[in-house]
Amino acid sequence: MLKHTKPLADTLTIARAILGLCIAGLGLSQGRSVLPTVVTAVIIAWLSDLLDGPLARRDEAWHTTWVGEHDAEADLAVSLGIAVYLVLSGYVPAWVGGGLVLAILLFWCLHSHQLAWPFYALPYVILLWAAFQEAPAFGWLAVAYLGMTLVLRWRRLMNEFLPQFFGAVGSLRGVRNDHVSDASVERGV
Repeated sequence: MLKHTKPLADTLTIARAILGLCIAGLGLSQGRSVLPTVVTAVIIAWLSDLLDGPLARRDEAWHTTWVGEHDAEADLAVSLGIAVYLVLSGYVPAWVGGGLVLAILLFWCLHSHQLAWPFYALPYVILLWAAFQEAPAFGWLAVAYLGMTLVLRWRRLMNEFLPQFFGAVGSLRGVRNDHVSDASVERGV
């Protein structure tokens, strides 16, 4: 059994952030022709996100690494990379992509990572739509992966992610939700 798994977890997180940059670069260099490659890269990013948290928590060391504290930023990099790919490949107009990026960053920086979640899910939804239009097998592959993940992570979705999101929504109305914090989301606790 591995005792020191944080370096592997950190490597997966860093690789995910780099994948976000690569996805944007594919939009610039290749455009629509690499849609199946982009969908595959997104699935790999999702898989790295599924694995890095459990690997980090399995490590004997109790501390969170700097990379672990910035796991959410790696997720953000992928979402923004997809948004850039969608614009550069002509799937969405530049003003739509720019507005989406601005909304994601405003919520992310000014209020709450949890409130940014619906906005940074939109590039994924648009990418899936494009995949079903132009490369249906890859669209179905992504949906199959999401379905598997939903089954495996159902408890965490219901007990952690949804309460955190609705707690953040409540904070907009001045309702406090003290048992939820941004730090616990970023560490994957």
